Amino acid sequence: MAKLKETTIKKRRLKELHDIFAAITDDKARLVDPMIVMAANMEINIVKLEAELQATGFVEIYQNGENQTGTKESTVSRSYSTMVKNYNSIIRTLLDCLPKSEQKTAEDELSEFIRTRNKNV
Repeated sequence: MAKLKETTIKKRRLKELHDIFAAITDDKARLVDPMIVMAANMEINIVKLEAELQATGFVEIYQNGENQTGTKESTVSRSYSTMVKNYNSIIRTLLDCLPKSEQKTAEDELSEFIRTRNKNV
């Protein structure tokens, strides 16, 4: 299976997210649309960071001067962790904007995407 271009993945994901959050009122939609775009961008970046994390690992070696060396959490690991936290915050905010009757369905659809996203990339 050929790897999809990032722009194709983003367009598909934006459509999926807009479909999931279609029940948001027009007033709220104008406010949350930029958050939907951010969420789609963050998903792409999270996938990239995951791949880099698999290659480099969670720990990196550092050296300060001649005699001081050690290990620390990798920069990629910190970036990944921060990105996932911010993504979760945006998704929670978006879900809170949905009518109560639509929230469970949207949560299920987002969970399904998370389970299958590595198959699509």
